[in-house]
Amino acid sequence: MERRPFLVGTASVLAATAGCVGDAPTTPDDGPAATDTDTPPMSPPTITDRSFEPRENCPEPGSATVSTDDARVIVEGCIVGRNGCMVASLASATYDAVADELSVRVTTVDESEPDEMCTQQLVHRGYRAEIRFDGGLPATTVVTHDGADGEREVARTEHGD
Repeated sequence: MERRPFLVGTASVLAATAGCVGDAPTTPDDGPAATDTDTPPMSPPTITDRSFEPRENCPEPGSATVSTDDARVIVEGCIVGRNGCMVASLASATYDAVADELSVRVTTVDESEPDEMCTQQLVHRGYRAEIRFDGGLPATTVVTHDGADGEREVARTEHGD
């Protein structure tokens, strides 16, 4: 019998399985494992109130600024109307919980009487919109104007936590 090939084969098998057999080393017990708590999920912010105040002329047409306080998003802007009878109007203020985004859409409307004559020139109409929230503020506010120069985004603001 040839012992040398037998010993080489046995040594190879033992070397290949070294560390793979036997008991795992024990570790000290750190106590009971942490358990999940039943913390209710955070509910998204909800709009509780909207207010809109049209203003007269404004200096920067096609612009808007967004500011916040504890429970409100405040939008002040200037939209272009197609004639002197146009006034700024809040078309919509909606909150998308999935995107965590407030969308404010401002347009102009003709509030003239049927027999009233309107100046035939572009006018700049200011406004202030306040959107009140419960449960926090949205991460982003987007302001869109739909005026004499078409519909376009005029402001996008990311709010800090």
